[in-house]
Amino acid sequence: MAGGDASTVAGPGAEVDAGFEFAFDNEAFSDRELRIVVVGADDAAGRKRRREAAEGDGGEDIDSSCTVTSTPVLQVETIHVCSATLAAKSNFFRKLFSNGMKESGHRQATVTIADSEYEAFLELLHFIYSGKLTPTEPILVVDILLAADKFEVASCIKLCGERLVDLPMTAESAVMCLDLPCSISMAPALAEAAKKFLAKRYDKFLLTKFQDELMRISLTGIVAILSRNHPGVASEESVYDFVLRWAHFQYPNPEERHKILSSSLLPLVPVVRSMTNGILIDQPSCIVDFTLSRGQCSGLFPSGSIRSPPFYCGGHGFFLSAHGKMEPSNFFGLLIEKLEDKGPVRGTIDYEIEVKTRQSLEFLFLWRRTTTTDSRQALGCRIPWPSIIADNSRFFIDDKLHLRVHVKITPQP
Repeated sequence: MAGGDASTVAGPGAEVDAGFEFAFDNEAFSDRELRIVVVGADDAAGRKRRREAAEGDGGEDIDSSCTVTSTPVLQVETIHVCSATLAAKSNFFRKLFSNGMKESGHRQATVTIADSEYEAFLELLHFIYSGKLTPTEPILVVDILLAADKFEVASCIKLCGERLVDLPMTAESAVMCLDLPCSISMAPALAEAAKKFLAKRYDKFLLTKFQDELMRISLTGIVAILSRNHPGVASEESVYDFVLRWAHFQYPNPEERHKILSSSLLPLVPVVRSMTNGILIDQPSCIVDFTLSRGQCSGLFPSGSIRSPPFYCGGHGFFLSAHGKMEPSNFFGLLIEKLEDKGPVRGTIDYEIEVKTRQSLEFLFLWRRTTTTDSRQALGCRIPWPSIIADNSRFFIDDKLHLRVHVKITPQP
């Protein structure tokens, strides 16, 4: 976009000195007609795909109609424009009116936009003529920013970015800021501000009043919220349940849903961090991580317990449970327990328990066992409590106990 706009911006919220507002859509001061074709069937995902397509063409094809295809035409509007005014502010129109397109030699040029872009595009044209950015609604300003990026109006990009920094965010505008194209110089700063806004707004995001709103937030927004928030143990299973419901709502295709869960979401749920073949993808072997804070471990005594969300292996459902017992001697127990979803496991169960140590920051072997046929009983190990909770314990890293369980089921022939 460099080189397409010589005007400067005096500061946040400033206007660009243009002064040709009187000439907008005025035939007396125009030498061209701009035919605006508005098409429908647009959504946020479609907008993102078009931006990616526009970024991927390397700027060789200037006609914006190439990025909106196979969609119904809703309206066609023709306005009078001055090619010199548009070209002075926009690299896109400079190429359009010179030698970049077949329309260059004709009096009429065509631009095809989606219906969701229409208002922002007209505001962009108004800005080119007047130098004024009048909207103050955050979502519309983001839309204008995207239009300015698409049509390469550098001064408008800068002004929109500065205005967004000053305006209060909404949930929708924050998510839009997370998806801004990298061609916008202020995109990283706006994305960071959006993450902070979402984390603060949903710091108690399991409250009922936000459930419907959260279900409509995109993957990028949900990842940002989970990455910033670390709810206490009382709500971690609810976080897990919410993540599953959100994934079912947003990704009805099971394969796509499992991929999103295992690669993007489940690793962010504090109560259990699963590798790709663990929680939901039913395989004969799996690896499940279970992380507990020092406070959670202390709360297990004298006879408490904490359960992980379920995981599935070899056609059977399991969960991990951490226990504290004071009799006959103080010990910490980690068990692999079976859900009451099917009958007993018929075959061989190999399991291994590991713990991450402070010295190596790697998982080291702690316990290994094999059990055979018709097993219904819980599997696991006991560790003397004093060796875990001591101030110099090698098991706590930043007051976190990191456990890892490997499970492999070999069915009976």
